[in-house]
Amino acid sequence: MTCGALAVLAATSPALAQAATSRAVAFAIDSQGLETALTRFASAADVQVVFSPELVRGKQANRVAGLMPPAEALRQMLAGSGLVATQVGERTFSISQGASQVADAATLEEVIVTAQKRSQRLQDVPLAVSVIDGADAARRGVDSITGLVDETPGVSINYAFGGTNYGLISIRGIGGADDYKPNGNPSVALHIDGVYQTSNAYLGMPLFDLDRIEILKGPQGTLYGRNTTAGVINVITKGPGDTAQGAGRFEIGSYDYVAVESAVGGPLNDKVGVRLAVLAEQGGGFMTGAGAGKLAGFRPIIGGVTQTQVPPIVDPGRREGFGDKNLVAGRATVALVVAPETRLTLKLFGSRDHGDTRQYDRISNALDTSIANAGENDDPYEFYSSEYPTQRIDIYGASAILTHRLADNLNLTVIGNSQGTTRSVQGNGDGSPYPASRFDADETLNQQSLEVRLGDETGGRVDWIAGAFYVADDIDFDTHWTSYTARTKYDNLHKQSRNSFALFGQVDYDLTDRLTLSGGLRYTRDEATFSGRNDDLNPWGISTFTTTFATTNPFIWDRTFEDDNVSGRVTAKYIFTPNLNAFVSAGTGYRGGGFDGTSIFTQAETLPFDSETVVAYETGVRWASPRLRLSLDAFFYRFKELQATTRLANDTNGRANVGEAESKGLEFALNAVVFETANQSLDFDLAAAFLDTEILSFSSARVADVLSTVGDPLPGAPDVTATAALNHALTFANGWRLNSRLSVSHHGEESNRLNATPANTAEAYTLVNARLDLQTAANWTVYAYGRNLTDAVYFPELNGAARLVGAPATYGVGLRYSF
Repeated sequence: MTCGALAVLAATSPALAQAATSRAVAFAIDSQGLETALTRFASAADVQVVFSPELVRGKQANRVAGLMPPAEALRQMLAGSGLVATQVGERTFSISQGASQVADAATLEEVIVTAQKRSQRLQDVPLAVSVIDGADAARRGVDSITGLVDETPGVSINYAFGGTNYGLISIRGIGGADDYKPNGNPSVALHIDGVYQTSNAYLGMPLFDLDRIEILKGPQGTLYGRNTTAGVINVITKGPGDTAQGAGRFEIGSYDYVAVESAVGGPLNDKVGVRLAVLAEQGGGFMTGAGAGKLAGFRPIIGGVTQTQVPPIVDPGRREGFGDKNLVAGRATVALVVAPETRLTLKLFGSRDHGDTRQYDRISNALDTSIANAGENDDPYEFYSSEYPTQRIDIYGASAILTHRLADNLNLTVIGNSQGTTRSVQGNGDGSPYPASRFDADETLNQQSLEVRLGDETGGRVDWIAGAFYVADDIDFDTHWTSYTARTKYDNLHKQSRNSFALFGQVDYDLTDRLTLSGGLRYTRDEATFSGRNDDLNPWGISTFTTTFATTNPFIWDRTFEDDNVSGRVTAKYIFTPNLNAFVSAGTGYRGGGFDGTSIFTQAETLPFDSETVVAYETGVRWASPRLRLSLDAFFYRFKELQATTRLANDTNGRANVGEAESKGLEFALNAVVFETANQSLDFDLAAAFLDTEILSFSSARVADVLSTVGDPLPGAPDVTATAALNHALTFANGWRLNSRLSVSHHGEESNRLNATPANTAEAYTLVNARLDLQTAANWTVYAYGRNLTDAVYFPELNGAARLVGAPATYGVGLRYSF
């Protein structure tokens, strides 16, 4: 294996911090080959040591004996080797060249990730991974999964069908056509502290008190398995730490935004560590509700007769600052040393979001003369509506991670979870007081999962990991619709249960000192049941429900689905020098089939759609030096039985297998130290993704739809996305420090659906952000920021005559204290 993760724990979470690296340990390690000595050191100290094997092979370790902290033991062991050990995690050390081995002392920080479920240096991972650490996420304002969109090239979000509570995350153009309802199978697999999130409903989980976010791009058919045809987002939260530490902040910003966050943690004794974190956010809504406008009091007119039995459109009055947050979240982490070889980490978490639903605006009368239109001006920040929709989203749960050392080179990890969410959300995609339809959705989700894996990651010639995974989820979602098109109100009452089981394994074999071959397989078995009914309530006596939707009333169904799949990946990685390596890989991915969760009206729509498969090829180059880190990736994916939300035979939007598609492109990332002196430094970051996606075949009874769709790009696939940032730090003689960041992000043109028209294609936009932090020697920090400094008017989503506008220029200041 080209990057050794010497550890007694497999894929150890940062929360497992109870083996305090400052505590003295008894060592008795003789002088020997450094690679072997580091293995024995990691076992004796109960820590992880991450290194590139070609860096240590052929070197001799010094003898280490006596009672001392692990850091001191490593220093003695490496003395004279030209290598140094740096603590990069609460229980992780990284081995690198010493400053004397390089021409300039300016260096980039080592980045350690667990993308392959074990600790590795970022440049040694043979797949495309983007990383944002917790401090950087806070500086960039990333407080939710959707906040990654303009901070990570190749990542986008699509709200086209379900509105702003049902966003679809895409990576490299895959995922933008997913099922927006909570029973869908997201192409992007979200993991929080190692736990797979079964539904896109969990995208609403706030991100706070973070260690880091890892974005794995491309199909992950081995270690992560089901529903990873686009990639994986790993969120890792902070653990207790081996010393008392904490932080608190208070922030105010534009549009009456207020945020309070606090976290504190540390060891209670040698056996127990605890961390508590809380977050509260209020305000920030930048839209203005103008009421119902000219449509106030309107009733539908049929055959020249006003339908007086239909309630008139209500004018709710004007409201400033719509879109306010009302969020409270908390997390408790307890880390236990159960035995010398056994550790258990427990996490309890919950969040409550009872704020406003982000609202669409509508184009002006001059561009749209429909009776449904109430876009009475060109102001994109002012909308017309007969109500101001709100949301009630509660997420709660618990997880546990148990790690146990069975032997020096055999580690057991068990991850269990139980969680759920209840959601009451409202939506109206027309941006009008008189929409074609509006909905009130009540959803209850529960999931339980268990993952068990064994691994040998001691950095030897052969490393391996094998495991089993099981997840079950139950979804009960009831949607009450008001349809002015069908002149009625009706209920969709749906229930779904799923079970998924998988076996997986991966082996990394050092064929030579420079060449490593990796292979992995995963077997997945999926089962699901789906039942429901649609009831036309016909409250006004003028319903056209059965004719509009070509259905019966009531309409009832009960279906089952099952499928299995074997997916996998093979990789070859070659190390040219300690600073330069390259890899090629080929693999397959699988996304389980299932059921459409939208408004189902016909028997054909109740049938399950088939599983989606992808064949993926990728190659990448990684080059790292003390001053520069560069990665370049090229990829090609070919999809069969592509799952997508599209227009069905009865003119409703639904889920189906629509044909074949491909995605290909290039990505690169650059991190550089421009200069560094004793009191100041300047770093430069640049990353970009270039996408070329195409629908190769399309299944539809409508010839026009086929002709208009084949050759189009996939939804949620902007052609170019990029970010660039300058980070400057200046240290004063009194110990104070001034940090500044200036960043620019660009998001290219993208469509939001299959057979998209110009009215469903958002134009490219560019955002400029800046931030200043002044930190005192006593760890108090005052900061100020500005986002979208040019006050660009941009639309992340166009949905016909309705449009979702991005935030205007916003500013904020805050105070933070850490210890």
